[in-house]
Amino acid sequence: MTITTVFIDRDGTVGGDGHFKMIEDFKPYTGFDEAIRKLKKSKIAVYCLTNQTHINSGDIDYEKFKKSMMELGFDDVFVCPHIEFENCECRKPKSGLITQAHKKYNFSNESAIIIGDSYKSDMQLATKENILGIHVATGRKEVRNDYHLDNIIETKDVASACTWIVRNNC
Repeated sequence: MTITTVFIDRDGTVGGDGHFKMIEDFKPYTGFDEAIRKLKKSKIAVYCLTNQTHINSGDIDYEKFKKSMMELGFDDVFVCPHIEFENCECRKPKSGLITQAHKKYNFSNESAIIIGDSYKSDMQLATKENILGIHVATGRKEVRNDYHLDNIIETKDVASACTWIVRNNC
């Protein structure tokens, strides 16, 4: 498997407890900086893929949010700012953010990975799009048995997920 593209969820995956944190309160987990450097050194594009309802509610500015993610080392940021009931096409687990990424970048779903802490959004999106999902045991405390998903690998955190990717990239 040749991996060219990795999408990483923010809250509960990069840092935090799975729930929104303001930019100034958000701290990445230990090892995230090194993990993202490993991916980039391996010539893998790394994108943030996140639902952020606080943008539309006015609690956080989109440009400031995007800048904060770029400062963490992401190559680009794909954000759904909508609440669930707006019925948009971009809120994970819907496919809109992946569609947006395809419009900007040349990659195949078979060469991509989604890393996230949520079965409900991140892993369902991975399964729906035929993208390998790596579920991290940080952030949300969901039970996998509630979700019947294929093509999912379990790791303890984003650093171990990135190590797995680099080790298994052919």
